[in-house]
Amino acid sequence: MLHLFTEAAPVFAYIGHHMDFDRGGWFWMMIMMIVGVILVALVVYLLVRALSQGQMIYKTADQESPLDIAKRRYAAGEISREDFERIKSDLKGGP
Repeated sequence: MLHLFTEAAPVFAYIGHHMDFDRGGWFWMMIMMIVGVILVALVVYLLVRALSQGQMIYKTADQESPLDIAKRRYAAGEISREDFERIKSDLKGGP
C-alpha cells in the first residue's frame, strides 16, 4: 500500500505545481465558479419565467366572460336568438 503512495506523490506534486495556486490560480478558479453559478441562476430564471408566462396565457384563454360564452353558444346554434337575448339582458341586469 505504501508503494502506491510513493508512486502517486510525484503525480500530485506535478498537478499542484501546474495548477499555480501560489500565483493567483485560485483567483481564476473562484471567478469561474462565480460565472458558473450566475449561468445556472440565469437558466433557472429563464425557465421559471417561460413557464409562468405559459400558464398566464392558458389562464386568460380559459377565462371567458358569461357573455362571451353566450355569444359562442348562439353562434354555434346551441341556443336560439330569444335565449341569447334573455341571457344578455339578464347579464346586463335589465328587465
